Amino acid sequence: MMLKKLAYLLALTLFAAFFQACKDETTKLNLGAQPTPSNQTSPQPESQPATEAVAPAPAQFDETFTGAIDGRHAIRMELERKGANLTGTYFYERPGAFNAALRTIGLKGRIDADGNVTLTETTQDPATGAEQKTGEFKGKLESVSASGGSGLRFAGVWIGEKDKKQAPFSVRQARYDLGGLKLEEKKQESANKKLRYEIETALPQLEGADSARAGAFNKAAANFVAARTGEFKKAVDEMAREEAVAAKPGEKTSLPPNSFDVAYEVTAADRDFISILFSFFEYTGGAHPNTTTSSFNYDLSRNAPVKLADLFTPNSNYLKVISDYSIRELKKLQTVDNPEEGAGPKLENFHSWNITPAGLKITFDRYQVGAYAVGEHEVVIPYSVLKPIIKPDGLLARFAK
Repeated sequence: MMLKKLAYLLALTLFAAFFQACKDETTKLNLGAQPTPSNQTSPQPESQPATEAVAPAPAQFDETFTGAIDGRHAIRMELERKGANLTGTYFYERPGAFNAALRTIGLKGRIDADGNVTLTETTQDPATGAEQKTGEFKGKLESVSASGGSGLRFAGVWIGEKDKKQAPFSVRQARYDLGGLKLEEKKQESANKKLRYEIETALPQLEGADSARAGAFNKAAANFVAARTGEFKKAVDEMAREEAVAAKPGEKTSLPPNSFDVAYEVTAADRDFISILFSFFEYTGGAHPNTTTSSFNYDLSRNAPVKLADLFTPNSNYLKVISDYSIRELKKLQTVDNPEEGAGPKLENFHSWNITPAGLKITFDRYQVGAYAVGEHEVVIPYSVLKPIIKPDGLLARFAK
């Protein structure tokens, strides 16, 4: 999406001034600094079956992979293939606080006709902002089919750039057991020439024999996104009205181009729930686009959205527990300003929460705990911290065992 790319490039330009202050955080990205995740009971890639059929990977795809390096450092990888070219990112699934931009490691490489892959990983140098090579993935990427279904598999050896340390890795295309349902994506585009806006929307959609359950989820997700697109349309309409009132008699008015993009990622899912983080990229003039997030968590067994309070026992003061951990971890980052306000025990501070393998993830938008230029921040709270207050029959109960 063009707006997302614009926001990313602008953020990189503004972010250069912060690189030196972030040096300590960036150096944590090497493999040796990654601890073993405390809890890995969330949906994981399917285990390798006794018999399977292997075929070349599709010539074009854009997929999410999950797995591990050295069998113990859990990672989440995004890979896009266009012919012989492979690009993407990955990060380590672990508890703690992170600057989202510094946490993400870039990937770029090639795949040959036999599925052999070499991917170079890069991070940004804290002093100069230039990309620096930190490692390499060498292995084979292929499509694997078995009785349980099919998907992509990428496995081989990771090689560190500094000390040439080697470790095996294996990741598989993220697949979730949704009780017979299948998760697809629906893309929509709309425009208004008079108000000069364009909207691009990506929506998660459930399909399958249980049409009632799928339909309930699809309607809830669509309504969730429609509320935000409606706010955007209303804002642009108000801008047009204000310009018309301010215009001189006979003077023609013209709004600048406006755009609104909606993207999402599934952080975890199974037959009982789906946890989704939506990102909204909005531009209505000004120095830069506005980027915000909001989570959509849905209970498939009850056919209803889930609130943060639904995860915890009544009167547990869960907001203070979440806030205390978040503030303590955020203070370790040099890109954070005044976390006591943006991560204080107020419900509005935790509007973006998601279930992940490593813990409950809280996303803090730009400006919330740091300057716009440094981007979003994330805090992943380990389930061991939340265990005393997790509701026994709630969605997090399985993670507290």
